Amino acid sequence: MYRSAVVLSLLVSVTACAAVEAPSVGPPLCAAGWAQAVETNVGTGDGRGHGPDVGSHEWQSVVEFRLGVRGLTGLPARGSAPWCAYIEALAADTDPVQYVCEDADVATLNVHFLTTEPPTMIARRGDVLSLLTLQRSASGARYQGDDMSFWEHHGEARVTRGADAADVRCQALP
Repeated sequence: MYRSAVVLSLLVSVTACAAVEAPSVGPPLCAAGWAQAVETNVGTGDGRGHGPDVGSHEWQSVVEFRLGVRGLTGLPARGSAPWCAYIEALAADTDPVQYVCEDADVATLNVHFLTTEPPTMIARRGDVLSLLTLQRSASGARYQGDDMSFWEHHGEARVTRGADAADVRCQALP
């Protein structure tokens, strides 16, 4: 009888724990609910029900236009997780981290750190975007992309553009 009571108690505890779910933080990236949330911030229609279907390819193009990024070199593919995360950051008017660099060719980098899997960042210099993914690093944070590497430690970054290029030191603005 005692053994049955212990088993029943454990069963009730496990069942109660399994029924508790983590609270939702919002719709998943690129899902229909996500697109509607972006639409609320960006507004692609004319306010009278005319405009592209929310979430469609046409809608994505209009969102890029409204946010000033359509046609930029290096913009992630529409509908991809990095694209959705970047659009979400821009639509929510999330300020990028700004780095001032000692090289006139790079000058200023505006960086959005995105909560994708794997973690990514988008660095913007002028009209060029670079998509980088988080890499293993002994210290600091190191991101690597096709055309750029970015290693940040204590507010200072070392940026390399191209395989044979020298590092450029950049300092984060407060």
